Amino acid sequence: MSKRPVPADLEDALAASPAARERFWSLPPEQLDRWVAYVQRARFPGQRRRRIADTVRRLGGSGARTVETTEGGRTVALPRDDVWTWLVGLALLAALAAFLVWLTVYRHHHRSSNPAAVIVTAKSTVPKVTGIKLESAEFQLKEAKLGVKVVRRNAKKPKNIVLAQAPRSNKRVVQGTVVTLVVSKGVQGVKVPKLTGLAAADAVRQLQSLGLTAALKQTAAQGAAPGTVVQQSPRPGGRVKKGAPVALSVAKGAAAVVVPDVTGHSQQDAQHDLQSRGLNVHVVGVASSQPSGTVVAQSPPAGSKVQQGGTVRINVARQAPPAATTTARSTTTATTTPTTTQTPTGNDYRGMRLDAAVQKIAQGRQQVIVQYVTSSQPAGVVVANSNAGSKVQLQISAGAHPQPNTSVPDTSGEDAPTAQHDLTSAGFSVLTVQWPVSVASSNGTVVYETPSGQAPKGSTVVVYVGAANG
Repeated sequence: MSKRPVPADLEDALAASPAARERFWSLPPEQLDRWVAYVQRARFPGQRRRRIADTVRRLGGSGARTVETTEGGRTVALPRDDVWTWLVGLALLAALAAFLVWLTVYRHHHRSSNPAAVIVTAKSTVPKVTGIKLESAEFQLKEAKLGVKVVRRNAKKPKNIVLAQAPRSNKRVVQGTVVTLVVSKGVQGVKVPKLTGLAAADAVRQLQSLGLTAALKQTAAQGAAPGTVVQQSPRPGGRVKKGAPVALSVAKGAAAVVVPDVTGHSQQDAQHDLQSRGLNVHVVGVASSQPSGTVVAQSPPAGSKVQQGGTVRINVARQAPPAATTTARSTTTATTTPTTTQTPTGNDYRGMRLDAAVQKIAQGRQQVIVQYVTSSQPAGVVVANSNAGSKVQLQISAGAHPQPNTSVPDTSGEDAPTAQHDLTSAGFSVLTVQWPVSVASSNGTVVYETPSGQAPKGSTVVVYVGAANG
């Protein structure tokens, strides 16, 4: 194994000649050390580059002289340092010594009243480092006694490749000059494909395969086939973060889509199947003996045909709340607790904040169904309410310019901390309601969540967490 590390500039040069690289690494360790030492004995950048080029040429077989080894193999004889180079160097040293003697002894014999000052400034030639790795570029500039400043930019070139340099290569500059290198950061984000002209379902599937989400909106478009994407944002070729939504405008009058059978599936799988066909989903929680989160019914039924962009309602099993026989429990921050006090029907919650409305409704032993709507009212304020069976449906303002809709994670059956983490990681706020349950296994787990499906990013999701009787 070679005891000397191989310099980066020598390794880069060998990489350009496979034959030279193969022969170099097949040499015995002592031979490797001698070749590395031959390159490192160069005293000037230009001489070092010539020795690197000579090494590659000799090891690559071009003009190489071989000698026999004791093991019967063949290796390339090392070039000898040029004797004339040493002689010239010695002559230069002698001339420099003579100049110093004259400078210190004989210059005082000049009777000039204003002797001229002698300033000697060393200069270096800027090497060409564009197109190579930053590590190699820094090494070459350091060898040339130059400084380095790195500026990183997004580019199609691989990461850490030098794109440009200033000053330019081969320019003579004072040693210590800082050379600015523009270095590639690589390609960032996910490239948005061209989706216009595709069927909405095909566009959604293509986005999902890239880790992106779709926000569908129907629009009138003359001459466009029903159900096709007529506009998209961001435009094709743009780059976005993984998981970001892509807005798709779909021509109205969509073609008919066969509704798949999603009964018996989990809520998450059912939503994925329906949305991949360009359908919207309305989730309704219902009491059922089936496992929580299972689709127990759907409308329209499987096999029906609806237009793309239409809505399919799915009934999802939720654990039914127990009879109102438990006593009230204390509340904590962002948490409400129902009591046994009944609230009269027909209450008007308009103008109330969501948390206050949920708390008041919980006191009447009722749960809520939250639906976010665009409104001029401040975000989070109730703009309308109505009875929906045993629950109260609240329409909550998402503001005049709501955030794009995003999928709400299904936290049914999860413990409260896990549900909190999943929802906040998806960009939602969480309002937790302690809900009495008679089954011990439901204690501390989410028994109901609203809204489900999709909601504006940053909005509040209400989760009801089971609290077993003590």
